[in-house]
Amino acid sequence: MKTKLLIFFVIVNIGCTERKTASNNVLDYISDTSTISIDINTEPYTRTLQYFQGDLYWWNSNRGSISIFDLSKKTLKKTIKLEEEGPNGLGMPLGFYVSNIDSIYIPTMAYQLALINSDGKILHKYEYIDHSKLGGVFVSMTRFSNSIQEDSQGTYYFLMSDLENILPSELNITALNEYPPILTFNQNKEIFEYLEFKAPKKLLDYNDAIDFGLTSTSSSLILLHDQSNSAFIIDFNGKNYKEFTLKSNLLQNFSNEYWISPRMSKSPDSNIELMYKTSKNLGLIFDHYNNLLFRFGWPGEDISDDKDKMKFGYTPRYFTISIYNPEDFSLIKEFVLPKNTYLSHHYFIDENGLNLFPMHPDNPNLKEGELIYHTFNFNILK
Repeated sequence: MKTKLLIFFVIVNIGCTERKTASNNVLDYISDTSTISIDINTEPYTRTLQYFQGDLYWWNSNRGSISIFDLSKKTLKKTIKLEEEGPNGLGMPLGFYVSNIDSIYIPTMAYQLALINSDGKILHKYEYIDHSKLGGVFVSMTRFSNSIQEDSQGTYYFLMSDLENILPSELNITALNEYPPILTFNQNKEIFEYLEFKAPKKLLDYNDAIDFGLTSTSSSLILLHDQSNSAFIIDFNGKNYKEFTLKSNLLQNFSNEYWISPRMSKSPDSNIELMYKTSKNLGLIFDHYNNLLFRFGWPGEDISDDKDKMKFGYTPRYFTISIYNPEDFSLIKEFVLPKNTYLSHHYFIDENGLNLFPMHPDNPNLKEGELIYHTFNFNILK
């Protein structure tokens, strides 16, 4: 009798697992919900967040601080004050990157990469103004996957937006060769230099602005073109790269219509409508713990009925998640997130999976004074 019961429970368990694997509802993969109480000193929306050794670092750009939350206790652990003026002033911070507990890099508007400790004290400032070819600065922001990346040899990698700032009509081979997209900083030598990698000629075919999202594995960088399915895996020295296509059944409506339209004669709302009619990549991130690659995107939609177009531009009503096998970049599964629920630029990876924040400003269940995140476990799909 015991044997029969054991077999029965095994069959039921297998059946449930198969049903979950086959589910097209992304909410079926939520494994945990976490809530952290916050006060007015922590902003509910951020442009930079980072998981590091059990803690969540959260940038409060308007308050000039970084909140550090202990995720095991769900409490505020510490707040680092970022001074803008005075002897310990950073100028205008443009995000952050935690290298270790006492080494936090802060890119600034003053063409500097500042290094601070856990008390916010400046340890060093590295200037790169001579390396800025068109007067642009680099940032470290989760938004659009524009975060600093790091290899194991003390080199840091930053996206430069020079190509994005050149009109598509003026982009050519000369521009691609003159403005490489990745600037590096060697911590040991304390020098900046551009990676040898240049944007491939193929990207000119789209007749669109050229910008990227950036993430990294333990051995290489992964670069995703914002306006197509074209991606590149680049070794850390920038000499070798491989081009591939990130297939998607949800992101198929890429177009250069926005760039070729007479935007100067249109209203801001009309331009936002035109911009969001077509697909766009919102970012990507590599899961080092579970060996998965996540891609976030906007499929394209007519938003003419939206009352507040500017708010839509800040955070779309919904977005898509495409999950890939990083060994061959094959598509594993895709999901459309529920509307007015999750923030498209708020995410982090930890040991338990992908974490998303159901804190969309139009979410009817949104509560003030709380950071809430859902943990999604997609390992069952592998």
